[in-house]
Amino acid sequence: MLWKSIIALDKETKTYGYTPEEEVANTWTHAIGIVLGIIGTALLVWKTPDLQLDKVGSFLVFGSSIILLYGASTAYHAVKSVQRKLLYKKLDHIAIYFLIAGTFTPFCWVVLREEALGINVLIGVWVIAIAGTVFKIFYTGKLEALSLISYLGMGWLGFTLFSRLSDLISADAVNLMLYGGLCYTGGVVFYLMRKLKYHHAIWHVFVLGGTTFHFAAVYLYVLPY
Repeated sequence: MLWKSIIALDKETKTYGYTPEEEVANTWTHAIGIVLGIIGTALLVWKTPDLQLDKVGSFLVFGSSIILLYGASTAYHAVKSVQRKLLYKKLDHIAIYFLIAGTFTPFCWVVLREEALGINVLIGVWVIAIAGTVFKIFYTGKLEALSLISYLGMGWLGFTLFSRLSDLISADAVNLMLYGGLCYTGGVVFYLMRKLKYHHAIWHVFVLGGTTFHFAAVYLYVLPY
């Protein structure tokens, strides 16, 4: 059933719209993410001992990707102009790739940068993010099922890091990463439930949950590493 919903996504995204009430909910559920992203990024930088450049840099990448995603999503749902909506939709879809790559960055660069695994995964996710950006510039609104599969596949590359991160920082950090991934993935079920009112806002809440779990993993375990 879920697979059929994903396959049907291309056709539905061409015709499906949100009610004004749904768009208000869609807007505010991610506007919260902008505020939390700014606060969280500032907190990570402020708490970094001696402002170590490797950590500060990776935290800024992570934080910026959060702010970009929630900012683009909020703008997309808030604007009324069709042309602007299409522009922000492109940015919103591109920002998902950047959020995924940005989330990998602190773990790969701060904790695993001395290992081939960390560097290879880091390079891999950013190459995918750049390729996804080019794809979305030209094909936003098309092949949406392929996009969704690429987002999920890219995110779950984190599974390859779990064993080493468990050894180097904590199994609890891996658990937080896993919970975050499950939030993002579980939210897709609601994203696909087109006939459920406020389904997209519910999806947004799951995304907020995923980001929160991943931020907690970075703050509690990568920051003091």
